[in-house]
Amino acid sequence: MKEKILFVFVLIFGIGLGFFGWKEWRSKSNSQEPVFVSEWSTSSLKDTNNQEIVLGKIPGKLKLVYFGFSHCPDMCPRALLDMSAAVQELGSLGKDLTPIFISVDPERDSPELLSKYIKQFPGKRLIALTGDKSRLDSLQSAFGAISKKVSAPQLEGGYTVDHTVFLYVVDEQNRIIATYPGNTDGKILAKEIRRFL
Repeated sequence: MKEKILFVFVLIFGIGLGFFGWKEWRSKSNSQEPVFVSEWSTSSLKDTNNQEIVLGKIPGKLKLVYFGFSHCPDMCPRALLDMSAAVQELGSLGKDLTPIFISVDPERDSPELLSKYIKQFPGKRLIALTGDKSRLDSLQSAFGAISKKVSAPQLEGGYTVDHTVFLYVVDEQNRIIATYPGNTDGKILAKEIRRFL
């Protein structure tokens, strides 16, 4: 009986901590101070046409940026669907938001493969980019994002990639002005982003 009471107490305590942690994140997310990302203004990556493009010159008043990889089984497809849904949900304002998928798996994610991959998602605004590992590592670091190759012999290529799962809103001044969890619903994303348009 004591074990059951202790279990319930720990469960309630854990849920409480999670709730207050979420509230803390929400308050920070809504009042985030803009963070200038110099790497965004100077770095270039390859698009799906194998052309080098400077990130700071990508059109759109705002960019919605996600770091992931095409072989990701769940979180990446979900994030890209939500990004596309946010653009659609914004209606005419959607033209001012450019969704960007940056691969953290350059070994497998060639421009050609990414070109095929992003066709699975609705809309035609999604941009997919890749580049050499050192450049990608530097860019991720600037965003406070990380990724790590993990051995998985049962999978294609023998590995997977663990990575940060966040969506970043970047403005025309190359600043991160908001950050959201990668599983944020497209409608909620649109509502949040509308404040900046």
